[in-house]
Amino acid sequence: MVGLDLTNCLGLGEIGPSQFAIVVASALARKLKACQMNITRNVRWVSAAVFVSALFTPAVPAQQPMPLEGHSDPVYDAVFTPDGKWVITASFDKTLRLFDRQSRQSVRTMSGHTALVLSIAVHPDGDRIASGGMDNTIKIWDVPNNSPTTSFGGHQGAVRSVAITRDGQWIISGGSDKAVQIRATTDGKTVRTLAGHLTPVVGVAPRGDNLQVATATEAGRLRLFALADGKPVGGAVGAHPGPITGLVFAPNNSFILTSGTDGVVRKWPSTLPATLAAVGHTGAITAVDVSANGTTIATASGDKTARLWQRSDGKPIRQLEPHPAGVTAIAFSPNSSQLATGAADQIARLFQVSTGKLLKAFPAQAGPITAVALSANGQLLAAGDRTGSVVVYKISDASVQAKATGHTGAISGIAFTPNSAQVVTSSRDKTVRVFASSDGKPVKTISSPAEAMSLGLAVNGVQVAVGGSDKVVRIYTLADGKLVKSLAGHQGPVTAVAFSRDNNRLVSGAGDGRLRAWDLKTDRVLQYFQTTGAITGARFSNDNRTIAFAGTDKAVHVESISVQAVVAADDMEVISMGLSGNSAVLVTAGPGGVKSWNASNGQPVRTFVGLPGGGQVVTINAASNQVAAADVKTLCVWNAANGELQLKIPTDSPFTRLAYTGDGKKLVTVARDKSIRSFDPTPPNPKPPAAPSRDVAQLLSGHTGDIHSLALGVDNTTMVTASADGTVKTWKVAATGFSQNYAGHGGYVAGLAFNPDGTRLVSASSDKTVRLWDTTTNKVIRTLSTQPSQVYAVAFSPDGKFVISGGADKTVRLIDIQTGVEVRKYTGPTQSIYSVAFSPDGKSIAGAGVGLGGKRPVFLWQIDNPKPSKQIDGHAGDIYRVRFHPTKANRLLTADYTGVIHIWDTGSAKSLFTTRLANPPVYSAAYSKDGKQIVAGARDDRAYLIPVPAAAQ
Repeated sequence: MVGLDLTNCLGLGEIGPSQFAIVVASALARKLKACQMNITRNVRWVSAAVFVSALFTPAVPAQQPMPLEGHSDPVYDAVFTPDGKWVITASFDKTLRLFDRQSRQSVRTMSGHTALVLSIAVHPDGDRIASGGMDNTIKIWDVPNNSPTTSFGGHQGAVRSVAITRDGQWIISGGSDKAVQIRATTDGKTVRTLAGHLTPVVGVAPRGDNLQVATATEAGRLRLFALADGKPVGGAVGAHPGPITGLVFAPNNSFILTSGTDGVVRKWPSTLPATLAAVGHTGAITAVDVSANGTTIATASGDKTARLWQRSDGKPIRQLEPHPAGVTAIAFSPNSSQLATGAADQIARLFQVSTGKLLKAFPAQAGPITAVALSANGQLLAAGDRTGSVVVYKISDASVQAKATGHTGAISGIAFTPNSAQVVTSSRDKTVRVFASSDGKPVKTISSPAEAMSLGLAVNGVQVAVGGSDKVVRIYTLADGKLVKSLAGHQGPVTAVAFSRDNNRLVSGAGDGRLRAWDLKTDRVLQYFQTTGAITGARFSNDNRTIAFAGTDKAVHVESISVQAVVAADDMEVISMGLSGNSAVLVTAGPGGVKSWNASNGQPVRTFVGLPGGGQVVTINAASNQVAAADVKTLCVWNAANGELQLKIPTDSPFTRLAYTGDGKKLVTVARDKSIRSFDPTPPNPKPPAAPSRDVAQLLSGHTGDIHSLALGVDNTTMVTASADGTVKTWKVAATGFSQNYAGHGGYVAGLAFNPDGTRLVSASSDKTVRLWDTTTNKVIRTLSTQPSQVYAVAFSPDGKFVISGGADKTVRLIDIQTGVEVRKYTGPTQSIYSVAFSPDGKSIAGAGVGLGGKRPVFLWQIDNPKPSKQIDGHAGDIYRVRFHPTKANRLLTADYTGVIHIWDTGSAKSLFTTRLANPPVYSAAYSKDGKQIVAGARDDRAYLIPVPAAAQ
């Protein structure tokens, strides 16, 4: 034969005169069309061998080989893992793949070789793979368990959210059972449970320094707890009107982000303010007001009392002198010294705030009082009643100054203009009316499309807000009665409205127990508040942030607007969001697309194009330079800096969760098929340039229900999932590349083998050497053998004391690994040896390779005799693999270039089983641990699983 000089074509140097090299070149034909190699003679020779094989190979029974697909070039080696669960393949496409034996799915792709991968060996523990290739290196790969490493129960129902603390010590999970559990990652034991949620917990996010954990609920509530003792920190915040879809604690610990089905992302401080709920009333609270100086809250109740409370801590100050009937209205004087009340006995009263004593009772009106107000000049009191009448009294003598008529329904609100000259009223008759306080003459009538349930007048008197029975707040200009805006969203009649003292905000409350704080510049809801009963009153304090509200739950509530920014990210809903590692870039996904925002000020940065269905899930890597998102059909990866689309992959099952590892080297996905996949995304502008991999690098499964949440540990290897099946599971993320690189060979690495305990690895190379490596130190121990020609194959003896090698010098050599001494040289073959094997009892050796004419014999030797004990004939093509049965010394597996596979009885030299793959050649074959199946690698880019008939086992 002639040698092949591939130096100019592949940069591999002189390959040498071996059939092995010819086959490598032949298998690469599709990729080497541009290379002009003088291999005509060899191709004719190989073609002749295939022709001869076709003539003389006997017919074989079909065994229904099952293909393992995924490689893009021939599969040169394939083996089972020791536990039999996985098949590992090596290919000329420079990758290794891990296949699930049962499903035949590719669950991991390993990239790192820069040339063809020619050999693989699996560590006896199954946790590492060694691979050798034409790049002259050996690479060691970690093989994480592709099933959960741990599985925790504990929740009573679906687990909706999960997170890992930054130090990796704790796993935090929230569930449909309204509980949050904190577990130690070491043993999975629950150390504490965070209680107090009223609805399912859909999000958890620990603070980076482990001081706190944020939780989010299906009802839109955000809470903080101390991680150390599980106690609440601050109060519950109404972040969204419905389910919170995203929760992030900023990596720099300075803020919290939430997203919701309202299409908005809200930014919150890292410490939430406390909330107060002052109790004491025994009946529903009918009205509430806050003093002008912001220190005192006044409440009226159906229990016939009016009470004063400290705004700062909710402690009671005093109770006003008793009323003979339920108190229905209350209002402070502008200087906070007096308090007006209205009662069901149809009488308005005036009290001294400092003592609670009654100062004056005004003449009875036609019906129960429903609203009261005191003028800014301190001289007048106005009261409206259920009959629709409005009366203005002089405080000095309690006489009637004016009566206003025109309303035909109950008065729902009343207020003086800042100059005290006019009285503004709202009524259930669908009107807002303005009267002169001096004589009661009508000044203006504003018609409302719905019953006016509540009234709020801006402090400057310019605008009036009306809460309607149709669940809408309408704001009018008082001077001309024109509608300025409508604020919709409440789920019940709007029973309370009030402007902030600076007129920039509005609070509105409804009969469903919910309040909204509005930004009147943007007309967006800043924050939500909630009680367990209908809202009957709400007022801002003088800081324009604190709100006092009350209702039928008999408590007065004091809460603050704590939101820092509101980002209207999507016109419909924000389904998913993510935050960059530097806390600077926010990304969102929804029906309106995938977008990025400045996290500090909420300003839009860009829209990412490529998902026609809008975004269902999104994430950004820690380095802020790559964004990944998916819709129901496609996964896309973009350069975050310029929006350039880097990768677009169709998906068989829609992705529901995405997350990058902290180092950005893995993109982990969760799909509706309950599987977890990871990809190896190439960062922007890699050096050297490389396209992102479209292949799934790892595929995991184990949950029986939908996976609701995904979290990655900062070690870049730990992953936690939460599922509707009620479990939390931890997994190992496959390493992005090889864990070790053994360099030293001066030629390609053609053969590899681990010793039985995995502490040693032996390699065979075209550089004519056999080397022994220590897998604990990852260093070469010694060169065991330097031979006159290329070495293609090696194998360890079952006791690990010896190594056999075979190569182009036509011999098999037995070497003592402790001394490196060649113990014996086995003769017989007349051509190169491609494969060698030890029998499981260590007494026999098999070797085979190239032949001439129509014969390619398999040689058998007894370990203590250099001459062949037997020669088995039957192959017409060069033999690429010989392997003994894992436990039976009388069963030998062989595979050849023409695609024929035999299982021989070594005693009788008869073939017990023969099959032929349709697309030869076959480059490798290996037994499963139980000997019931073999795997073969072929030139058609596939490996095949082939069942072994019972008679041949």
